[in-house]
Amino acid sequence: MIPIVLASALLLALPMVSFSAEKLDGRTIVQRVNDRDDGKDSYAKVEMLLTDRSGVTQARSMISAVKDFGPLTKSYIRFTAPASIDGTCFLSWQVEGKDDEQFLYLPVIGRDRRIASSQKNSDFVNTDFTYEDMQERNVDKDTHTLLREESRSGQECWVIESVPLDPKSSQYKRWISWIPKDIYIPLRVEYYTRVIRQPTKIFTVRRLEKIQDIWTAMEVEMKNSERNTQTILRTTQIKYNDGLPNRMFTRGFLKQTR
Repeated sequence: MIPIVLASALLLALPMVSFSAEKLDGRTIVQRVNDRDDGKDSYAKVEMLLTDRSGVTQARSMISAVKDFGPLTKSYIRFTAPASIDGTCFLSWQVEGKDDEQFLYLPVIGRDRRIASSQKNSDFVNTDFTYEDMQERNVDKDTHTLLREESRSGQECWVIESVPLDPKSSQYKRWISWIPKDIYIPLRVEYYTRVIRQPTKIFTVRRLEKIQDIWTAMEVEMKNSERNTQTILRTTQIKYNDGLPNRMFTRGFLKQTR
């Protein structure tokens, strides 16, 4: 799966590269997406818009940070508004050869709890993203087939189908990604939870900008076609390579209100 981790991963920041003349297979393309240079760290302010099936939209605000720890990364999210969710925090640690370790801190109980593997298909704080969407997925856990090449949003794209080798390792039966040849950022990902033609969820990049020479998805959308709901993330501010402190990515830091 092409991961959708909030912060740089959910924001999907990528540098401009140029491999379009090469003949690449599906696995190589997905690996290059995962190996992209998105800075040593990033810090963003993000607006979240949740729209329910009746069309009512609720706004949230949050900060999101990602930092490299050697070849692995850790990510941190803190919701800051509205008051009902202020102080709720999420921490994800990439672990070599295993699923990410994830923790959710709830101010009302004053402690964090680990997200178990059995909960990875649950909604992340009532959004259209799940905890599985919030983690890095090893490329070799899936087969990646280059289906075709086609144009999307003015970009020539590879269209790749990914299927889990172990069906129990993902809530999704398969997902299809549109990846531009000269940018290596998924513009669209369709997620299928059943063996049907219609996707259950569709992830779309709605706006791109180049920030500090890094292509950054400034607005993304996850739409759930079965529930008729959607979650939009709008980045209002982002900075790369700012030297974020390691303590921001610890469980102890989750309890700090600011």
